Amino acid sequence: MQTVSTGQFQVATTDPDEAHTWLSSAYADHSARLSGRSEAFRFSHSVAECGSFKVGVCRHTMTLHGEWEPLDDQLLFSHLLSGRFVIGCSRSEVAAGPGDVFAYDPDATMGVEWSDIRMAQVRIDRAAFDRTAAELLGDDRPGVSTGFDLARAVTEAKAAHWRRFMQYVTSDVAISPVVQSSPLVMGQVFRTIVATALETFPHTAIDRAGRAGPVSTGVVRRALAFIDEHAGEDIDLTTIAEAAGVGPRALQRAFRRSLDTTPLHQLRSVRLERARADLRAADPGDGTTVATVAARWGFGHPGRFASEYRSRFGVSPSETLRG
Repeated sequence: MQTVSTGQFQVATTDPDEAHTWLSSAYADHSARLSGRSEAFRFSHSVAECGSFKVGVCRHTMTLHGEWEPLDDQLLFSHLLSGRFVIGCSRSEVAAGPGDVFAYDPDATMGVEWSDIRMAQVRIDRAAFDRTAAELLGDDRPGVSTGFDLARAVTEAKAAHWRRFMQYVTSDVAISPVVQSSPLVMGQVFRTIVATALETFPHTAIDRAGRAGPVSTGVVRRALAFIDEHAGEDIDLTTIAEAAGVGPRALQRAFRRSLDTTPLHQLRSVRLERARADLRAADPGDGTTVATVAARWGFGHPGRFASEYRSRFGVSPSETLRG
């Protein structure tokens, strides 16, 4: 087996035993009965490690019948690019063709059949997903884990959006050293992946937004101070709410009532101000670019950053950099 050991790597082999040993270590233990020409077997799997998630493409040229143990500590979502793939558990079955996207039930033992597949995958650390999902859905209960059904996307429109978004993650995010080096950008990408998964696939999470209760103005002041002090870190709504001493939903309501904005919009506004300050202070001759400053403050797409910057300040970021 050949591997390249970096944040991005690829495994490749012509040995079926080596291939399935690697698949067991990366995904879950499984049994596999293979058919076809073993002498013509080809297996490859690219992987880009992006903190709490991994993206990649798997190719396996033989026909397989097998059973996979539960994924347990990771969530898995697939986009079948070519071949035939059938997977089932006690509750459901998916017979996928090229173009189909689907989620796996992480708690189920699954029977799998495939033939000559090429498949794009995203694997997500389940604990990190749970924390972000709870924030997005307003669920303040500790220790609640999000499960997914073994199922296709809820609609074809949602499936198409998932394919486009994951293509962006794979093509732009995973291979960009500038983006990968920015904890702020990677944190925002991860939160968008979680939100998109929750919108795309059937799941067990519940939106538990409750009735509004009274929140003191001190909560907003504490949150604003925390945002100002920690804007350069990968903080999220839950982190800000914890610093303010309330739950995420209560903080959202307090910001709406007091400032007619949201905590995360305020965080983005502060980061935009900090980016402008860095551009003003930079010497264009020292190699500073708009893209590096944007990524430093959590703006992973230079074009969208430039548009937002011009809308806010009336000039382009490159004009500010040139002085």
